[in-house]
Amino acid sequence: MSKNAVFLRTPYNYDKDAASNESGLHCEDASLAQQHFKEECDINTILEKFNITGVLPQTLSPRYGDFTGIGDYHDALNRVIAAQDEFEALPAQIRARFDNDPAKLMEFLENSDNRPEAEELGLVEKAAAEVVEAAKTTPEKAAE
Repeated sequence: MSKNAVFLRTPYNYDKDAASNESGLHCEDASLAQQHFKEECDINTILEKFNITGVLPQTLSPRYGDFTGIGDYHDALNRVIAAQDEFEALPAQIRARFDNDPAKLMEFLENSDNRPEAEELGLVEKAAAEVVEAAKTTPEKAAE
């Protein structure tokens, strides 16, 4: 055989497994797959349960409601970013009071029992009745 001859691969002179092992990707890192879901994802297990019960496993059920004001994903993400920016604009003491977690702040503000503290922190405006009373009190009346 001369040096310029073309190598012709045949099943008799070429080992596909050896070539694959030489050029393939060897993943030696730990797998990120969650193996504890193996049984519930196995089609054989799913069909076995179906044969016994006659019912396919239920996944998330559809949710119905009025979602017209939500918009698309981009708008929702912009709202989340804006809320995060507003929370980060609060003074450090107030953010520390809620462990730097906007969700804890929202939970705090949703509870009406926390309104006096929220007014004291400056998170909400004082109740209208208190503002009217403060306006009626003049410096002359306060001196008496």
